[in-house]
Amino acid sequence: SSGINAEYGDRPYFNGKEAQMWHLYVGDPTTRLSNYKDSLLKLLRDRSARTVYDVACGLGIDSCMLVEEGFKVVTTDVDKDFLNKAREMKAKLPELGQDWQIGYGDWLDLSSASVKHPDEGYDVILCIGNSFATLPDFEGEYRTHMRALENYKKLLKVGGMLIVDHYNYDYLLENKTFPPYKNKNIFYTTDRIFNTQVEWVEKGGEVTSLIFRSDVDVSETDLETDPDVQMKERNGKKVPTLRRNDIPFCPFTCSEFAGILKTVFGEGAEYHVLPDFKQDDFDDYLPNYWVHCIVKS
Repeated sequence: SSGINAEYGDRPYFNGKEAQMWHLYVGDPTTRLSNYKDSLLKLLRDRSARTVYDVACGLGIDSCMLVEEGFKVVTTDVDKDFLNKAREMKAKLPELGQDWQIGYGDWLDLSSASVKHPDEGYDVILCIGNSFATLPDFEGEYRTHMRALENYKKLLKVGGMLIVDHYNYDYLLENKTFPPYKNKNIFYTTDRIFNTQVEWVEKGGEVTSLIFRSDVDVSETDLETDPDVQMKERNGKKVPTLRRNDIPFCPFTCSEFAGILKTVFGEGAEYHVLPDFKQDDFDDYLPNYWVHCIVKS
């Protein structure tokens, strides 16, 4: 295989426990979706989209919502535990099963995905939740990222749109701290995360990756009895805590990522960027995420 796991081995957050902690990190799915659902659906319906490929399904929350809204959805991930969570969600909605495929899929080798892609290509490919930034640049100069984007592009029909986001690393790189939380995190709505830290990995004087670390308060969950639980201080009291595995991210700036997209899709490709999926009234708005939309011509 020429894919992610062949080049990187199992990524450090691939285990069942981490999938459970991710569920806690995401928080309530309804609350999460309320932050961007309407804007995402408008993007899709304005283009008369029918078929959507969610290439980073995670727990399956976005895919499930899109199927319920009438789209034909293909969902893939490289993590079997996340895929199992998505399948559990699908099993609760048997009437929607024919419009929702779930299977293994590696961004660097999507031709071997265990799903049936439409011959005519997809209307929309979706990669959100800061997922794309978890792909390491194995080859340097963003060649690995461009390889993944080329694979997405091949599966889009002409006129199809890629929607892909990343965290507001511009702010983080410039200020060495997270954006103020006056604007809530649209994807991860939990209040269980604390002791968040960032390690800056540099090469040749440039930041090449950021490693995020944090603790998860697992009070009153199935994870409370996990053998790795430690009691840690939070808000003046001791709580049962698990440490999330280190997650390295490639810190794209907004303009940098726009340039990578246009290298793959062409300088003349229809393109726009949205702060936190906001489509209007965003002057002076400081987002947590930049959402890039680019069309195959």
